[in-house]
Amino acid sequence: MTVTEGITVNVLPNTQYEYLMTTREVANGYGVTDYAIRQNKASLGSELVEGKHYVIAVSIPHGELPAQLRCAHNAILWTRRGIVRLGFAMRSERAKLFRDWAEELIVKVDELAQQGVTLAPQKALPKRRNHNRLTSERLIRLLTLTHRIKDADLRKEIVEQLMGGH
Repeated sequence: MTVTEGITVNVLPNTQYEYLMTTREVANGYGVTDYAIRQNKASLGSELVEGKHYVIAVSIPHGELPAQLRCAHNAILWTRRGIVRLGFAMRSERAKLFRDWAEELIVKVDELAQQGVTLAPQKALPKRRNHNRLTSERLIRLLTLTHRIKDADLRKEIVEQLMGGH
């Protein structure tokens, strides 16, 4: 989602919390480092409640996190309430813009929920192509082409590299 011009964050739809954001995405939105978000989490202490303001990735049921989200099992994922609560501690101009955006998003999501509309699940990324894989057929083709190299030392070095030598 686009927060403002030049600032885009990824929002992960979730059935229980409506949406979640990684610490990195929240930091990006507020214009601070991941470390600053972790420090604010520590300083806010008991104001941030697990399950209300944030969740730990391992607690999300299998299959509810998009496959393209690569995060540690103990990664913090922020709920909309947590994003807003963190925003109270941020004092940058960009943080103000992000708070404005988060507030509008929350209002829109609430309005849609009242109308019975839910966020669409995030589309999965296409599978990676393995076009650079060195299959046995491709290795044989490359080895047969090396005979065209006139420089014997270069030819020998290329063959050794293709065969896994150093």
